Amino acid sequence: MKMRRAMHIVLYVLAAVAAAFLIFLLTAVITDYRPDDKEALQDRSGISSGTGTSEALPDSLSILCWNIGYGGLGDDMDFFYDGGTQVRTGQERTITNLDGIISEIRRQNADIVLLQEVDECSRRTYRINEVEMLRKAFPDYHIYMAYNYKSFFVPIPLKAPMGRVASGVVLMSRVEPQEVYRHQYPSRFPWPVSMFNLKRCLLTAAFRLSDGRSIVIGNTHNTAYDTGGMRTVETDFLGKMAAGLHDRGIPFVIGGDWNQYPASYNPSDEEHSNPHFSTVRLEEERLTPYGSIVYDKAVKTLRHLDKPYGPESVLTVTDYFYVSPGIRVDTVQAFDMSFKYSDHQPVLIKVSEIH
Repeated sequence: MKMRRAMHIVLYVLAAVAAAFLIFLLTAVITDYRPDDKEALQDRSGISSGTGTSEALPDSLSILCWNIGYGGLGDDMDFFYDGGTQVRTGQERTITNLDGIISEIRRQNADIVLLQEVDECSRRTYRINEVEMLRKAFPDYHIYMAYNYKSFFVPIPLKAPMGRVASGVVLMSRVEPQEVYRHQYPSRFPWPVSMFNLKRCLLTAAFRLSDGRSIVIGNTHNTAYDTGGMRTVETDFLGKMAAGLHDRGIPFVIGGDWNQYPASYNPSDEEHSNPHFSTVRLEEERLTPYGSIVYDKAVKTLRHLDKPYGPESVLTVTDYFYVSPGIRVDTVQAFDMSFKYSDHQPVLIKVSEIH
């Protein structure tokens, strides 16, 4: 009798575990983020919208690009996905990081700001709405967000799951764009991993120039954790888009965290030593017929997250711009902030004579 009762208990427990897993999987399927290939984005700023055509961008333009690491990857952090042990930093440190990031964006005073890894009420950032923080901090900027990571519950690591994640790329601009779109990259993780992983995208905004023509500003955040195949697909996508803009005579500047180093950059052996995370060479030949890659050769922009920041940290370059012909690049500068608030450094480009 005792043996039978024990067997019943074991069976009930197994059935409960199986039912819980099926409910979890069903919820993941129902709530799975399935963006269209191309989606129009709405202004999050609350600024009264005009037609998007009345005001033109200045002839000399400054664009700031920064992966802010959702305010959770300051110099105190390592990260489990990159060979570290931590999942998230403390709440007070998250707020300190976000305040520091906002102060630096304000100091740079760029015409357009391109941010990656901006969270919106995610568990890893204590459900802080970072888009709302930006809106309040920069009331004169139009703000657009394109999600690239949206899951009701990310179940890794098993001992301390990341939980709910809603995150993406953000474009901020003093001048209202004519139109803003989210473009889904064709690179995808296989099911069921895709339900709990990123769905990478490109955000584009078309602006009017003073001569009546348009310019497209893009914000990209390319795949990090693959063997290079997904990044190649994304590069091909960008190359085809650049070709289309070139054929229509539309200049462009695309900035972001490419998770690849420029072709002219010579990485050290250390930069390929981490088995958990390693960048690959950007296949610029897929892009260069229609533009050039521009980066600061003096300052590394990304640190590996296998350990907190220190003298032995491995640094590399993944943050830069893709600029069409006919645009004069006056300066491109990465700012060494010792990775205080993010695992990336901000990069500012100034361009003029847009033809």
